[in-house]
Amino acid sequence: MSSRRLLKFLPLGLGFVLASCSTIGYAAQVGPQTITNTELRTELRQVSANSAFDALLAKNKSPVYGPGSKSYTTLFVDNILNRRITIDRILQAEKKLGLTPTRLESQLARALTIQSVGSPTTFSAFSKAYQAQLVSDTRAIIMMEAHLAHVALTTAGVRAYYGSHHSNFVDICSSEILESSPVEADAVLAKIKGGLSFATAATRYSLNKSSQSPGGAVGCGTVAQYQQVLGPGYASAVSSLPVGKPSGPVQISQGFSIIEVTSRTLIPFHNAELSAANDELAHGSALLNAFLAHDSKVEPLKVNPEYGRVRDVGGVVQVAPNQGPSPRVLRQYFTPGLA
Repeated sequence: MSSRRLLKFLPLGLGFVLASCSTIGYAAQVGPQTITNTELRTELRQVSANSAFDALLAKNKSPVYGPGSKSYTTLFVDNILNRRITIDRILQAEKKLGLTPTRLESQLARALTIQSVGSPTTFSAFSKAYQAQLVSDTRAIIMMEAHLAHVALTTAGVRAYYGSHHSNFVDICSSEILESSPVEADAVLAKIKGGLSFATAATRYSLNKSSQSPGGAVGCGTVAQYQQVLGPGYASAVSSLPVGKPSGPVQISQGFSIIEVTSRTLIPFHNAELSAANDELAHGSALLNAFLAHDSKVEPLKVNPEYGRVRDVGGVVQVAPNQGPSPRVLRQYFTPGLA
Protein backbone atom coordinates (compact mmCIF):
# COMPACT_ATOMS: atom_id res chain seq x y z
CA MET A 1 0.00 0.00 0.00
CA SER A 2 1.39 3.36 -0.93
CA SER A 3 2.30 5.91 1.73
CA ARG A 4 2.62 8.73 -0.77
CA ARG A 5 0.16 11.02 1.03
CA LEU A 6 1.83 11.04 4.42
CA LEU A 7 3.78 14.09 5.50
CA LYS A 8 7.23 12.65 5.87
CA PHE A 9 10.08 13.98 7.97
CA LEU A 10 12.16 15.04 4.98
CA PRO A 11 15.25 17.27 4.98
CA LEU A 12 14.78 20.93 4.10
CA GLY A 13 18.41 21.93 3.82
CA LEU A 14 21.15 22.88 6.23
CA GLY A 15 20.20 24.94 9.25
CA PHE A 16 21.91 27.72 11.16
CA VAL A 17 22.33 27.88 14.92
CA LEU A 18 19.16 28.09 17.03
CA ALA A 19 19.10 29.61 20.49
CA SER A 20 18.89 27.26 23.44
CA CYS A 21 16.12 29.22 25.09
CA SER A 22 13.29 31.13 23.45
CA THR A 23 12.07 34.51 24.69
CA ILE A 24 9.09 34.42 22.30
CA GLY A 25 6.00 32.66 23.59
CA TYR A 26 5.14 30.66 20.50
CA ALA A 27 6.80 28.37 17.99
CA ALA A 28 4.43 29.39 15.18
CA GLN A 29 1.09 31.05 14.59
CA VAL A 30 -1.01 29.58 11.77
CA GLY A 31 -3.90 31.97 11.21
CA PRO A 32 -5.78 31.95 14.54
CA GLN A 33 -4.01 28.78 15.76
CA THR A 34 -0.92 28.95 17.97
CA ILE A 35 1.69 26.20 18.21
CA THR A 36 3.38 26.76 21.53
CA ASN A 37 7.03 26.17 22.34
CA THR A 38 5.89 23.54 24.84
CA GLU A 39 3.92 21.68 22.17
CA LEU A 40 6.89 21.68 19.82
CA ARG A 41 9.30 20.55 22.52
CA THR A 42 6.94 17.75 23.54
CA GLU A 43 6.72 16.47 19.97
CA LEU A 44 10.49 16.62 19.55
CA ARG A 45 10.87 14.47 22.65
CA GLN A 46 8.16 12.04 21.51
CA VAL A 47 9.85 11.44 18.15
CA SER A 48 13.46 11.43 19.33
CA ALA A 49 12.66 8.90 22.08
CA ASN A 50 12.01 6.24 19.40
CA SER A 51 15.50 5.04 18.49
CA ALA A 52 14.28 2.77 15.66
CA PHE A 53 12.52 5.69 13.97
CA ASP A 54 15.51 7.96 14.56
CA ALA A 55 17.64 5.43 12.68
CA LEU A 56 15.15 5.45 9.79
CA LEU A 57 15.28 9.25 9.61
CA ALA A 58 19.08 9.18 9.60
CA LYS A 59 19.02 6.62 6.77
CA ASN A 60 16.74 8.99 4.81
CA LYS A 61 19.26 11.83 5.31
CA SER A 62 17.16 13.64 7.90
CA PRO A 63 19.09 12.91 11.10
CA VAL A 64 17.62 13.71 14.49
CA TYR A 65 20.91 14.26 16.30
CA GLY A 66 24.04 16.24 15.65
CA PRO A 67 27.58 15.18 16.58
CA GLY A 68 27.74 12.88 19.55
CA SER A 69 23.95 12.68 19.80
CA LYS A 70 24.02 15.64 22.19
CA SER A 71 21.90 17.98 20.12
CA TYR A 72 19.05 18.05 17.62
CA THR A 73 19.72 19.10 14.06
CA THR A 74 17.89 22.18 12.83
CA LEU A 75 16.58 20.00 9.99
CA PHE A 76 14.76 17.78 12.47
CA VAL A 77 13.30 20.68 14.43
CA ASP A 78 12.04 22.53 11.37
CA ASN A 79 10.64 19.37 9.77
CA ILE A 80 8.63 18.62 12.90
CA LEU A 81 7.42 22.21 13.09
CA ASN A 82 6.46 22.29 9.39
CA ARG A 83 4.55 19.06 9.76
CA ARG A 84 2.57 20.50 12.66
CA ILE A 85 1.90 23.74 10.73
CA THR A 86 0.57 21.74 7.78
CA ILE A 87 -1.68 19.59 9.96
CA ASP A 88 -3.04 22.72 11.64
CA ARG A 89 -3.88 24.22 8.24
CA ILE A 90 -5.76 21.06 7.28
CA LEU A 91 -7.62 20.84 10.61
CA GLN A 92 -8.73 24.47 10.43
CA ALA A 93 -10.12 23.93 6.93
CA GLU A 94 -11.88 20.71 7.97
CA LYS A 95 -13.49 22.45 10.93
CA LYS A 96 -14.90 25.15 8.63
CA LEU A 97 -16.19 22.45 6.27
CA GLY A 98 -17.68 20.38 9.07
CA LEU A 99 -15.89 17.21 7.99
CA THR A 100 -16.00 14.13 10.20
CA PRO A 101 -14.12 10.86 9.60
CA THR A 102 -15.73 7.68 8.35
CA ARG A 103 -14.89 4.28 9.82
CA LEU A 104 -12.88 3.44 6.72
CA GLU A 105 -10.87 6.68 6.88
CA SER A 106 -9.90 5.88 10.47
CA GLN A 107 -8.86 2.33 9.58
CA LEU A 108 -6.88 3.50 6.57
CA ALA A 109 -5.19 6.19 8.65
CA ARG A 110 -3.88 3.65 11.13
CA ALA A 111 -2.63 1.28 8.41
CA LEU A 112 -0.83 4.06 6.50
CA THR A 113 0.67 5.53 9.66
CA ILE A 114 2.18 2.21 10.67
CA GLN A 115 3.56 1.75 7.17
CA SER A 116 4.99 5.26 7.07
CA VAL A 117 7.14 4.75 10.17
CA GLY A 118 8.61 1.51 8.84
CA SER A 119 6.94 -1.31 10.77
CA PRO A 120 4.40 -2.15 13.52
CA THR A 121 7.33 -2.60 15.90
CA THR A 122 8.65 0.90 15.23
CA PHE A 123 5.14 2.33 15.57
CA SER A 124 4.61 0.59 18.91
CA ALA A 125 7.86 2.11 20.20
CA PHE A 126 6.19 5.54 20.26
CA SER A 127 4.20 6.42 23.36
CA LYS A 128 0.50 5.56 23.21
CA ALA A 129 -0.33 9.27 23.17
CA TYR A 130 1.94 9.94 20.18
CA GLN A 131 0.67 6.88 18.34
CA ALA A 132 -2.81 8.36 18.63
CA GLN A 133 -1.51 11.75 17.48
CA LEU A 134 0.16 10.30 14.38
CA VAL A 135 -2.96 8.36 13.41
CA SER A 136 -5.08 11.48 13.95
CA ASP A 137 -2.72 13.50 11.73
CA THR A 138 -2.95 10.92 8.93
CA ARG A 139 -6.73 10.77 9.26
CA ALA A 140 -6.90 14.55 8.79
CA ILE A 141 -4.84 14.25 5.59
CA ILE A 142 -7.03 11.43 4.25
CA MET A 143 -10.26 13.30 5.05
CA MET A 144 -9.11 16.42 3.21
CA GLU A 145 -7.92 14.42 0.21
CA ALA A 146 -11.25 12.59 0.05
CA HIS A 147 -13.10 15.92 0.23
CA LEU A 148 -10.98 17.54 -2.46
CA ALA A 149 -11.20 14.48 -4.72
CA HIS A 150 -14.98 14.11 -4.18
CA VAL A 151 -14.43 10.54 -3.02
CA ALA A 152 -16.76 8.89 -0.50
CA LEU A 153 -14.58 6.60 1.60
CA THR A 154 -17.40 4.33 2.70
CA THR A 155 -17.63 0.58 2.28
CA ALA A 156 -20.24 0.96 -0.45
CA GLY A 157 -18.23 3.56 -2.34
CA VAL A 158 -14.98 1.63 -2.14
CA ARG A 159 -16.71 -1.62 -3.09
CA ALA A 160 -17.91 0.05 -6.28
CA TYR A 161 -14.36 1.19 -7.04
CA TYR A 162 -13.02 -2.30 -6.35
CA GLY A 163 -15.63 -3.82 -8.67
CA SER A 164 -14.59 -1.62 -11.58
CA HIS A 165 -10.83 -2.04 -11.00
CA HIS A 166 -10.45 -5.79 -10.43
CA SER A 167 -7.14 -5.87 -12.31
CA ASN A 168 -5.57 -3.75 -9.54
CA PHE A 169 -6.42 -6.37 -6.93
CA VAL A 170 -5.18 -9.60 -8.48
CA ASP A 171 -2.62 -11.48 -6.40
CA ILE A 172 0.01 -12.81 -8.82
CA CYS A 173 2.52 -15.45 -7.76
CA SER A 174 5.64 -15.83 -9.89
CA SER A 175 9.00 -17.52 -10.19
CA GLU A 176 12.22 -16.22 -11.71
CA ILE A 177 15.48 -17.41 -13.18
CA LEU A 178 18.04 -14.62 -13.13
CA GLU A 179 20.97 -14.54 -15.56
CA SER A 180 23.63 -11.93 -16.27
CA SER A 181 22.96 -11.62 -20.03
CA PRO A 182 20.18 -12.29 -22.54
CA VAL A 183 22.35 -14.94 -24.20
CA GLU A 184 22.62 -16.91 -20.94
CA ALA A 185 18.90 -16.46 -20.31
CA ASP A 186 18.07 -17.77 -23.79
CA ALA A 187 20.28 -20.80 -23.16
CA VAL A 188 18.38 -21.65 -19.98
CA LEU A 189 15.04 -21.00 -21.69
CA ALA A 190 16.02 -23.49 -24.40
CA LYS A 191 16.58 -26.15 -21.71
CA ILE A 192 13.10 -25.46 -20.31
CA LYS A 193 11.54 -25.76 -23.74
CA GLY A 194 13.46 -29.00 -24.11
CA GLY A 195 11.69 -30.50 -21.09
CA LEU A 196 13.58 -29.26 -18.01
CA SER A 197 11.16 -28.02 -15.37
CA PHE A 198 11.25 -24.33 -14.50
CA ALA A 199 11.89 -25.13 -10.83
CA THR A 200 14.83 -27.40 -11.62
CA ALA A 201 16.31 -24.84 -14.02
CA ALA A 202 16.02 -22.14 -11.35
CA THR A 203 17.75 -24.30 -8.76
CA ARG A 204 20.58 -25.17 -11.15
CA TYR A 205 21.16 -21.96 -13.05
CA SER A 206 19.60 -18.90 -11.42
CA LEU A 207 21.94 -16.23 -10.08
CA ASN A 208 19.23 -15.21 -7.60
CA LYS A 209 20.40 -17.25 -4.62
CA SER A 210 17.41 -16.26 -2.50
CA SER A 211 14.98 -17.92 -4.95
CA GLN A 212 17.08 -20.98 -5.87
CA SER A 213 15.92 -23.23 -3.04
CA PRO A 214 12.16 -22.85 -3.65
CA GLY A 215 12.67 -23.45 -7.37
CA GLY A 216 12.77 -19.80 -8.32
CA ALA A 217 9.68 -18.72 -6.36
CA VAL A 218 9.71 -14.94 -5.90
CA GLY A 219 6.45 -14.55 -4.00
CA CYS A 220 3.06 -13.02 -4.65
CA GLY A 221 1.72 -9.50 -5.03
CA THR A 222 -0.23 -7.07 -7.18
CA VAL A 223 1.21 -5.54 -10.34
CA ALA A 224 1.77 -2.28 -8.42
CA GLN A 225 3.75 -4.11 -5.74
CA TYR A 226 5.87 -5.89 -8.34
CA GLN A 227 6.64 -2.55 -9.97
CA GLN A 228 7.66 -1.04 -6.66
CA VAL A 229 9.94 -3.92 -5.68
CA LEU A 230 11.22 -5.39 -8.97
CA GLY A 231 10.63 -2.58 -11.46
CA PRO A 232 8.43 -1.92 -14.49
CA GLY A 233 9.89 -4.66 -16.69
CA TYR A 234 9.10 -7.43 -14.24
CA ALA A 235 5.67 -5.92 -13.45
CA SER A 236 4.76 -5.69 -17.13
CA ALA A 237 5.71 -9.33 -17.66
CA VAL A 238 3.64 -10.72 -14.79
CA SER A 239 0.66 -8.58 -15.80
CA SER A 240 0.36 -10.24 -19.21
CA LEU A 241 2.00 -13.68 -19.07
CA PRO A 242 -0.28 -16.74 -19.23
CA VAL A 243 -0.02 -18.95 -16.15
CA GLY A 244 2.67 -21.59 -16.55
CA LYS A 245 4.30 -20.12 -19.68
CA PRO A 246 7.88 -18.79 -19.19
CA SER A 247 8.76 -15.43 -20.63
CA GLY A 248 11.66 -14.55 -22.85
CA PRO A 249 14.54 -12.63 -21.23
CA VAL A 250 13.24 -9.57 -19.34
CA GLN A 251 15.76 -6.93 -18.38
CA ILE A 252 15.59 -5.85 -14.75
CA SER A 253 18.05 -3.93 -12.58
CA GLN A 254 19.90 -7.11 -11.51
CA GLY A 255 20.24 -8.68 -14.95
CA PHE A 256 17.95 -10.65 -17.25
CA SER A 257 15.08 -12.75 -15.94
CA ILE A 258 13.02 -15.61 -17.26
CA ILE A 259 9.70 -15.20 -15.50
CA GLU A 260 6.87 -17.65 -14.96
CA VAL A 261 3.48 -16.75 -13.46
CA THR A 262 2.38 -19.67 -11.30
CA SER A 263 -1.06 -18.38 -10.25
CA ARG A 264 -3.47 -15.44 -10.40
CA THR A 265 -6.12 -14.94 -7.72
CA LEU A 266 -8.54 -12.06 -7.23
CA ILE A 267 -8.08 -10.72 -3.71
CA PRO A 268 -11.45 -10.83 -1.88
CA PHE A 269 -12.94 -7.43 -1.13
CA HIS A 270 -12.71 -7.87 2.64
CA ASN A 271 -8.93 -8.26 2.24
CA ALA A 272 -8.58 -5.52 -0.37
CA GLU A 273 -10.84 -2.83 1.12
CA LEU A 274 -8.06 -0.64 2.56
CA SER A 275 -5.89 -1.01 -0.55
CA ALA A 276 -8.85 -0.09 -2.73
CA ALA A 277 -9.58 2.96 -0.57
CA ASN A 278 -5.96 4.02 -0.82
CA ASP A 279 -5.93 3.53 -4.59
CA GLU A 280 -9.12 5.52 -5.01
CA LEU A 281 -7.39 8.49 -3.37
CA ALA A 282 -4.35 8.26 -5.66
CA HIS A 283 -4.98 11.70 -7.18
CA GLY A 284 -5.81 13.27 -3.81
CA SER A 285 -2.18 13.99 -3.00
CA ALA A 286 -1.81 16.49 -5.85
CA LEU A 287 -5.10 18.14 -4.91
CA LEU A 288 -4.00 18.47 -1.30
CA ASN A 289 -0.67 19.98 -2.34
CA ALA A 290 -2.52 22.56 -4.42
CA PHE A 291 -4.84 23.32 -1.51
CA LEU A 292 -1.90 23.79 0.87
CA ALA A 293 -0.08 26.02 -1.60
CA HIS A 294 -3.15 28.26 -1.82
CA ASP A 295 -4.00 28.18 1.89
CA SER A 296 -0.43 28.99 2.92
CA LYS A 297 -0.68 32.24 0.99
CA VAL A 298 -4.10 33.13 2.42
CA GLU A 299 -3.75 32.21 6.09
CA PRO A 300 -0.89 34.21 7.65
CA LEU A 301 2.04 32.34 9.15
CA LYS A 302 4.29 33.75 11.87
CA VAL A 303 7.27 31.78 13.11
CA ASN A 304 9.50 32.28 16.10
CA PRO A 305 12.68 33.54 14.36
CA GLU A 306 14.81 31.30 16.56
CA TYR A 307 13.40 28.28 14.68
CA GLY A 308 13.89 29.67 11.20
CA ARG A 309 12.29 32.04 8.73
CA VAL A 310 9.12 32.01 6.67
CA ARG A 311 9.61 31.56 2.95
CA ASP A 312 8.09 29.92 -0.11
CA VAL A 313 9.36 26.34 -0.47
CA GLY A 314 8.06 24.62 -3.59
CA GLY A 315 4.97 26.83 -3.69
CA VAL A 316 4.10 26.41 0.00
CA VAL A 317 4.85 29.08 2.59
CA GLN A 318 6.57 27.34 5.49
CA VAL A 319 9.52 27.41 7.87
CA ALA A 320 13.01 27.19 6.41
CA PRO A 321 16.21 27.03 8.44
CA ASN A 322 18.06 30.28 8.96
CA GLN A 323 20.95 30.71 6.57
CA GLY A 324 24.52 31.29 7.63
CA PRO A 325 27.63 32.40 5.79
CA SER A 326 29.28 29.04 5.16
CA PRO A 327 28.77 25.26 5.38
CA ARG A 328 31.13 25.21 8.38
CA VAL A 329 28.96 27.65 10.29
CA LEU A 330 25.81 25.87 9.17
CA ARG A 331 26.95 22.74 10.99
CA GLN A 332 25.80 24.21 14.27
CA TYR A 333 22.97 22.44 16.02
CA PHE A 334 19.89 22.90 18.11
CA THR A 335 20.43 21.91 21.73
CA PRO A 336 18.21 19.34 23.52
CA GLY A 337 17.88 21.86 26.34
CA LEU A 338 15.29 23.68 24.21
CA ALA A 339 13.29 20.48 23.91
